[in-house]
Amino acid sequence: MSKENLYLEEIVKNLPRILSLIDNDKTSCGYGLGDRYYWAWGLTDFGNGTFQGIANGLSQLWVSGLWPFQTSFNTFAERIDSLFLGAKKLTRKDGSLEEAFPNEGSYCVTALVAFDLLVTIDLLDSLVDQEKKQEWISILEPLVRFLIKKDETHAFISNHLATAAAALFRWYDLTNQDSGASTKAELLVSRILKNQSKEGWFKEYEGADPGYQTLCTYYLADLHLKQKHLKLLDPLAKSLQFLWHFAHPDGSFGGYYGSRSTKFYNPAGILALGEEIPEARALSFFMSSSIKESRVVTLSSMDEPNLVPMFNSFAWSASLIKKFSVNKESVPQDLNLPCNDQNFFKETFPDAGLLIDRGPEYYSVINYRKGGVVQHYENSALKILNTGVVFKNSVGKLGSNQSFNSDFKYKHDGKKILIRNQVTEMPKQLPSCLQFLLLRICCFTIFRSSLIRELTKRFLVKYLITKPKKWPFWNEREIILGKSLEIQDKHQEVKGFTKLETSKPFVAIHMASKGYWQIQDEVST
Repeated sequence: MSKENLYLEEIVKNLPRILSLIDNDKTSCGYGLGDRYYWAWGLTDFGNGTFQGIANGLSQLWVSGLWPFQTSFNTFAERIDSLFLGAKKLTRKDGSLEEAFPNEGSYCVTALVAFDLLVTIDLLDSLVDQEKKQEWISILEPLVRFLIKKDETHAFISNHLATAAAALFRWYDLTNQDSGASTKAELLVSRILKNQSKEGWFKEYEGADPGYQTLCTYYLADLHLKQKHLKLLDPLAKSLQFLWHFAHPDGSFGGYYGSRSTKFYNPAGILALGEEIPEARALSFFMSSSIKESRVVTLSSMDEPNLVPMFNSFAWSASLIKKFSVNKESVPQDLNLPCNDQNFFKETFPDAGLLIDRGPEYYSVINYRKGGVVQHYENSALKILNTGVVFKNSVGKLGSNQSFNSDFKYKHDGKKILIRNQVTEMPKQLPSCLQFLLLRICCFTIFRSSLIRELTKRFLVKYLITKPKKWPFWNEREIILGKSLEIQDKHQEVKGFTKLETSKPFVAIHMASKGYWQIQDEVST
């Protein structure tokens, strides 16, 4: 990595829109809130709490001497204080915050904001007086109580649990007396590690998702650096040994083959582990040029709901670059990323359903548990991106062979792969006015019961992500491996179902974090 701070460059480009999110009008009911759709536009009836976490990244820049504007500390501190006050306004009686709808009781967002504001207190500890610090702590206590008392039960999402564990341990360190926080945090960490595959990946819904694993690494790295007794170095090393396979020759990262189909790269946790884990150092160096050239999803591509965690990661990364350098000389010469290795090799991760096939002039990533999603590169260019086959039934609904199925059939003889996967319905619809009306009625009535709310979330996760409706036929996909990779599909002919011609990639499940732009999207495959 060059002497320039690539992370700071990306931050400076985006800081105006980030600062514009905050309501600075002290006469406003929304003073200190970060959700413009709520306080400025008035288009929603609740505030997304995620935005309050901006305080973390802003404070990181300030204490690292990276703040790019001629701002007085009083002005800066007033802005940070307003974000704490905004968090207080958004906190429900049970201590929770929300992201998607009123009375959501979001474990993830409550954990995220608690973590970010606790980091802020730590960063600004020597710059604010004790009275203000105690005021901030009192604002966060209800959030922490919620995290201790409640659980996320609608799915197993490792990055959410890691966020909560990191927040709870930071609370314990700050208060030095709340054993309930440390006990719950240790429980969450044990769940994450228990569900970590022996292949190294952390579970995101039904499998491995490299994009979200980089976010999970952000919080696990924070835990590792501050809680050595957890002994997370070995699990993190295994994670990086898995993760670095999914940096591609064109500089992109992750993709449709992941369980959540994400292609973003969250840099800070991996960069922070670079001094201890060689693969982390190598991956950080490789991805630095991708960030500079927009060959991977960066801060500039993020929409607002996902902007804050990525901003905070870039801010931490920018501060880390000031402390130590990750460059070509710091990476051992014999430590090549898999996509840069010129030798033939195949690496299979059966639990994840992922196969890496590498030759001197090509690199293929295939998920055979998702019906045979293929990303195939020749030299440094993406040549094939095939996410599956799309079908249509007699009433116009769409289905595909892309979903995870436990009873799929798979054969691999070293030269070709044969996959037989049942076709399932895709939840392709936009919300209607009636659906929103019903949701709002539920939000202010039955969703006040956490039990009913969580049961509803479980149903929605099954319908939209994990258990789509099965259709009465199968698709067989044959993939011939090598530089000139070939794909052949055939399916059962069933009355009322027709195959559609698709040339563009698609995502079969509902996933808000899909589809972020990178420069390769402008090149046809």
